Amino acid sequence: MIGVPSTERLFSLSCFEGLRLLRTYAVQHVDTAIEELLLLIESAEADAHSLDMEAAAHLHVSVSPDCPLIGVHFYQECIKSVVVTHQPIWSKSMRQGRVRFVHSLDSDDRDVFSAAGLLENPPSTSVVNWWDDVVGHARLAVDYEKMVQARAAELLTINWEKSRLQELGISKSPEWTGLDDNFAGYDVLSYDLDGENEINRMIEVKSTTNSPLRFFLSRNEWNTADKIGSAYHFHIWNMSADPPVLYERSVEEIRPHIPSDNEKGKWSNVAVPVGC
Repeated sequence: MIGVPSTERLFSLSCFEGLRLLRTYAVQHVDTAIEELLLLIESAEADAHSLDMEAAAHLHVSVSPDCPLIGVHFYQECIKSVVVTHQPIWSKSMRQGRVRFVHSLDSDDRDVFSAAGLLENPPSTSVVNWWDDVVGHARLAVDYEKMVQARAAELLTINWEKSRLQELGISKSPEWTGLDDNFAGYDVLSYDLDGENEINRMIEVKSTTNSPLRFFLSRNEWNTADKIGSAYHFHIWNMSADPPVLYERSVEEIRPHIPSDNEKGKWSNVAVPVGC
């Protein structure tokens, strides 16, 4: 087998049914290699040509060996394997809720979920548990992507500050504080000049792909910024641009967008427009 089949091939009933057939033969021929099983199936099963046996062989590696071969649970395990292992683009939308997500799918993909019994209404406890489990994996994938994007933005700031310090004639290098201490209150420690004196420059790095451009600021982040004052800076990177574009903002430029507490209600997060 050459290469890995596309997600579209793996997430299909022809692949799932191919896997069911492959595992049925595997039970009957315990010590037979997958390649030999595929040849045996091709010669013995007239309908095998209508199934995606190559994709099925790849999916065989990731689907639990204890997966039942009958009933909707087989399809459910196949779908879960594709989502967890291959993270198709549409898996991010699973966090939007079952109905909204399903309506965003094309008819073929919707048929796969239907065949797996995952669209029943009202859903059974087992179906609810399946959605919660798989959506949890989808959330982890999205969180990981956000972390990767955040780290990429922090590295952009590190490189930006290195160049800026060289231009100022400061021999020190910026420190990637956020990588070593999540409670420091800022991501990068750099330096600036106040006359002839070197002073600290604390930078909170944000990355965004939102349109219109905006970033989210927590109450704790703002409290730190407000306490430090003019030595605190925000670097907001537009990661949807190529190359990414930096917007730098001071504490005072952000202040007008910070909400006020009322009665017993206290704000915890705020969306700040980059065009401030």
